[in-house]
Amino acid sequence: MSGVTLKFHGAAGTVTGSCFEITGAGQTILVDCGMFQGTRSLEALNHEKLPFDPKKIDAVLLTHAHLDHSGRLAYLYGSGCKAKTYCTAPSADIIKPLLQDAAKLQAADVERRNRRADRSGLPPFTPLYDSKDIAKLHKNVRTVSYCEENHLDNGVSFRFWNARHIIGSASIEINIAGQRLLFSGDIGPGRAINCTASEIGGYDHIICESTYGDRDRDLVLVSERRETLARHVEEVMAAGGNLLIPAFALERTQAILEDFDALFESKRLAPVNVFLDSPLAQKVTMAVMRYRDSGTDMLKRTNIRFTQNTAESKKLNRMSGVVIIAGSGMCEGGRIRHHLIRNLPNRKSRLLLSGYQVAGTLGSVLRDGAKRVRISGNDVLVKAQVATLDGYSNHADRSGLVAWIKDRTPIRGTVFLAHGERDALSGLAEALTAVADLPAAVIPALGEQWALQPGKKATLLAAGRSDASDLTASRDWISKLTMLRQDMEEKLSQQRTNQDREKILAALKRALESAN
Repeated sequence: MSGVTLKFHGAAGTVTGSCFEITGAGQTILVDCGMFQGTRSLEALNHEKLPFDPKKIDAVLLTHAHLDHSGRLAYLYGSGCKAKTYCTAPSADIIKPLLQDAAKLQAADVERRNRRADRSGLPPFTPLYDSKDIAKLHKNVRTVSYCEENHLDNGVSFRFWNARHIIGSASIEINIAGQRLLFSGDIGPGRAINCTASEIGGYDHIICESTYGDRDRDLVLVSERRETLARHVEEVMAAGGNLLIPAFALERTQAILEDFDALFESKRLAPVNVFLDSPLAQKVTMAVMRYRDSGTDMLKRTNIRFTQNTAESKKLNRMSGVVIIAGSGMCEGGRIRHHLIRNLPNRKSRLLLSGYQVAGTLGSVLRDGAKRVRISGNDVLVKAQVATLDGYSNHADRSGLVAWIKDRTPIRGTVFLAHGERDALSGLAEALTAVADLPAAVIPALGEQWALQPGKKATLLAAGRSDASDLTASRDWISKLTMLRQDMEEKLSQQRTNQDREKILAALKRALESAN
């Protein structure tokens, strides 16, 4: 059999931008085409020309609907892709409103950036994709069921396994050129559901996510999580502030709403007003409820309210003593940002982070204790308390990932670790050394290309991007500049006299001049 090549176009050395290209047996397959999130340098990759010819893709396989896996699919089709995209039915229903919302946010962001005075005379920014590109994608979406074998040309086939991450999520097995490959996608906690026990193990190569590869998490019962949430609400309401909960529209928002519904139903929590300030999250919630019967109808509870337009969202700025749930989960976009501008300076308010915060995002900066942040051109003092609420993660931890890989042995070739930050990747690689007869894990860099052979260790064909290490650093130069600016402003504000401030500024000027 001829060989197979594997290229890492995303989620290599970083936790976002999932995109893998597999070529063999006359077929070129793309697994995911996700959006990069995190530092400005990393996000800039979204607007680069795709590092492959979209017209030569024969099939696209989508593990699940989260934007870091699906967010550039419309860009792919706007760039000329004609292939079919295969995914589960829930994913097909959810990606349309997700991508439409992403396109709307991009258009607004582009308009705002192009109006800036410092952009005068420069080439205008353009959105990554628009509604026409989304329509091209959806003409080519085909739904598949778990466990069924699907055939492409030249003997290539694939099968989706339930990954237990979010609704519709999958690990994807590909049989190509005499090799059996497995892409984990994002793996949920607990053992993944398998089609038949006899077909679990025995792969040539596995590409596994590593989001929480460096840590084990204490088990948090749903009852404990809800009790903690109730206490946060009661403390903030007693103080007279607002509780802000940034949450992704898909899965996290539904879990939080279910918790509030249960707390109100049991009368553990007084019926405070909870506003879901996200039209997207409302659409996604309705889609999710079609596939998952939780036994409740959150949409009918009178004190859980859904804002329908911008005017209703702005009215929340004049309220106190309310809970506001809004996107995005890492505070990088969406309506949560204007609520942060209004509420972070208020000592009575609280920001409650309920999920993973990618390094370099505003959420991670706030979690790490920043006293001042810049949001949409506004310098914002942080006086509100910032807290985290565990128990909502849909990712397996280190032990769960090790168990998942161990269940799929023997692995005759290579285990590639992707979709993780540096510590998580190295932590999982170290943990896997304790698994008997498992080949040493490989941590590929962004842009690397590998040759895959049946039953043999993969070999590196081409090195990654020369800037891969800088791009995947937890803080790029832009992030460091932002932190320096914040530190400088705080230091200046602490000085007693303007003369002392002038001395600091003069020293900074000399340092800059000496760099020339």
